Amino acid sequence: MKCRNIHKKLSAYQDGELKPQEQEQVRNHLLSCRACREQFVELERVWKIAGQLEEIHPDPWFYQQVVRKIKEPRERGLSLGLRWVFQRIRIPAIASILLAVGILIGTYLGNSLARYGFFAFQSDQTASSQEALFDSLKAFDPAPPGTLAHGYLQMVSYK
Repeated sequence: MKCRNIHKKLSAYQDGELKPQEQEQVRNHLLSCRACREQFVELERVWKIAGQLEEIHPDPWFYQQVVRKIKEPRERGLSLGLRWVFQRIRIPAIASILLAVGILIGTYLGNSLARYGFFAFQSDQTASSQEALFDSLKAFDPAPPGTLAHGYLQMVSYK
């Protein structure tokens, strides 16, 4: 039997839980293998020390406190669940909110500036949206032939 298999069976061997044939195989291996024998001696030493430890007697109300703690998250389950969700999506949520606020502020400022004529392409406040677009496309002049802007300029300027 290989040492890895023996290491897996040492605790069961110590407790006498192995079948007689396995018990004999482990015993023979321990007699012939120094590393496994040292592992077994170490295991016995740990159990001996653990057996010498003083028994801890819990507070009489310990069981009731444990049960209360177990049931407590169920009572606050929604808030714990929401807290977990917010911890996981905190950064994407903040980024999304900032993006939405930026878009709203930009839209408001853009509309306000357009309404009061702060843009160079606006010559008349009552200009139609098509004329405003035409004027704004003048920023691309001269529009290279074959481009979308050139085609649109030709189409709009055709009278």
